[in-house]
Amino acid sequence: MIAAGLVQVTRLRAGDGGTDQYGEAVPGPVVETPLPPALLNPGGTSEPVTAGSTPVISQPTLYWRGKPDIRSSDLLRVAGVTYRVEGAPARWPKGSVVTLHAATDPKTTGGA
Repeated sequence: MIAAGLVQVTRLRAGDGGTDQYGEAVPGPVVETPLPPALLNPGGTSEPVTAGSTPVISQPTLYWRGKPDIRSSDLLRVAGVTYRVEGAPARWPKGSVVTLHAATDPKTTGGA
């Protein structure tokens, strides 16, 4: 059971896929791992005007007590939306703060 005000978070991280013929790392299959529940600040949204594009930009923030294993290269799924981690997670003595970023189609984002 999740405490009131907390959301379930799933980490999506590319597994080890070995190396290519040039010795460079190759991403493997994505591994989904549940993380401890986090406090969600929904943050703001914007709809930038760009020719041929109509995304809704969302930038929520997640707060944890403790320090879950999160890297700037991870994707996090919160409430059915997959976000990329924006920058390095901030580590504090009693917890972690992670800023997220997603661009979604306005026809499938909230509203009616």
